[in-house]
Amino acid sequence: MRTLTRRDVSILIGHALDHFDSSLYGFLAPVLAPLFFPDHDPIVQLILVYSVMGTSILTRPLGAFIFGMVARKHGPLYGLSYSLIGVAVTTVCIGFLPGHAAIGWMAPFGLVVIRMVKGIFAAGEGTIAKLSIMEGKEERQALVASHFYQSAPMAGIVLASAVSLGVIAYYPEAWRFCFWAGGITGGAAYLLRRHAQGACVAEESLSFHSYQLSHLSSLWTHRTSVICVAIATGFGHLTYSIPFVFMNTFIPFITSVSLETMMAFNTGLLIVDMGSIPFIGRWVLRYDGQKVMIVASLVLAVTLVPLFLALPEASLAYVLFVRLWIVFWGVVFLCPLNFWFKGLFPLREQYLLVGMSGALGAATLGRLTVPCCFWLWHMGGSPLWPSLYMVGMTLLTAGALYWHVLKRAGLLRKGAGPLGAAVLDVRSG
Repeated sequence: MRTLTRRDVSILIGHALDHFDSSLYGFLAPVLAPLFFPDHDPIVQLILVYSVMGTSILTRPLGAFIFGMVARKHGPLYGLSYSLIGVAVTTVCIGFLPGHAAIGWMAPFGLVVIRMVKGIFAAGEGTIAKLSIMEGKEERQALVASHFYQSAPMAGIVLASAVSLGVIAYYPEAWRFCFWAGGITGGAAYLLRRHAQGACVAEESLSFHSYQLSHLSSLWTHRTSVICVAIATGFGHLTYSIPFVFMNTFIPFITSVSLETMMAFNTGLLIVDMGSIPFIGRWVLRYDGQKVMIVASLVLAVTLVPLFLALPEASLAYVLFVRLWIVFWGVVFLCPLNFWFKGLFPLREQYLLVGMSGALGAATLGRLTVPCCFWLWHMGGSPLWPSLYMVGMTLLTAGALYWHVLKRAGLLRKGAGPLGAAVLDVRSG
């Protein structure tokens, strides 16, 4: 059996273009901050513009449930198609939004509203695609498909980084064109997915049968695993947002390295990240993925504080080393992540539980990482404080993963039989 079908390829391409739209906001935040929050100092401007991303704390879980219902009725690709067109439309709307100088407080208010609506549509992607691409595949093929799913967004993020560099370095006034272009790419991905959809597959739609109000109680029933997925999802976002978003704007405040230089190397680092996923993913196949994730999180927990304490007045070479270090261990952590998610819950409730808990983790621990780190640095005046926040996240993640290792080992000691039976027991609760 082929690892990737035409349907899978349409998911990957659409996923990449969705992340192109989503990444523009983070990369262009230094341009947007003074336009929408001009009455504050530069640090507070950045805190506020990044905090707008935290509005998804309500909209992402809501979007996960809504698009799960759509997928249940019409099929996964149908839901993915319309979540993507929603992302495209809201991205275009940001490009048309006037700044504070034109409409006053209505500008940041409009930005918040648009980002909230975008969060509803964007949640459909994470709810459906990450598990749908592994459906109907044997274990090894599903893990390979998961690796492709992790690397596909990087293509869109690389493109967004390159476009943002041109705007920041040469023509900041052109930021609107980036969002309009993002809408066009999202529209193209929508057409691609609609073409690949074909007839709705009944078995795929049944995978979403748990998307009913009466089944929301299963979130409480499986609360410990739900919390673990939320924590791991948030940490996955951290391993991307710290080297590629936070450090871009943080480093120019504490070193002589300019924002333009950071953005120039940002694109190259993203290419390295994207290219390393297949190789690291193939290496991860040899080991227990859950234990690999624990090791990756613990390595970062031990090293982040000393690395960040040496950042003030550091050379460009050292800054790049720190970014590469976080990127490498982030890739090691992310490669088996979605495959691990798939084995935590009963098969009939996977999409509901992984979708809702992932949306919650992305909206809270994930999206709030950058503004929290800036706020901690602004209040404490030292890189120590944001690094301690990161270490807290890594230790929390390692603890959640280790809890599941102990749970699995306990099942084996109780005579659950071979590994396959133990996995079935874990899936059943």
